[in-house]
Order: sequence, then structure tokens, then C-alpha cells
Amino acid sequence: MPHVQITLLEGRTPEQKRKVAEGITRVLVEEAGARKEAVSIAFLDVRATDYARAGVLVADQKRAP
Repeated sequence: MPHVQITLLEGRTPEQKRKVAEGITRVLVEEAGARKEAVSIAFLDVRATDYARAGVLVADQKRAP
């Protein structure tokens, strides 16, 4: 029952998420012996104003030259 939780800054398309889900599922089946039906993946989209790196909001980092 592998469960993968992926946190991304919002903006990925459903097609991008489909490809990521397919790839991660494939790796877990091939490398970890998981059953495809047992793999679940959750995408958590966060706004750039709700995520910080090195003490700075990502939204502010994007504005820096």
C-alpha cells in the first residue's frame, strides 16, 4: 500500500500530473514490487505565497532579479 504525497507549487496541468503519477507508479511497481492497484498518489498544490524556502516566501523569491 504505497502512498506518495507530492507537494508542488500550483500551476501544473492535469496532463503533467498524469505523467508524474504514471511514472511514479511504474517505478514503485518495477523497483519496490508494489501492485499497481495498491499505489495511491496525492498532489497537494500550494500557492507561492503559502510556501517558503530559506525563510523567504517563494512568491518573493520569484520577484528578485
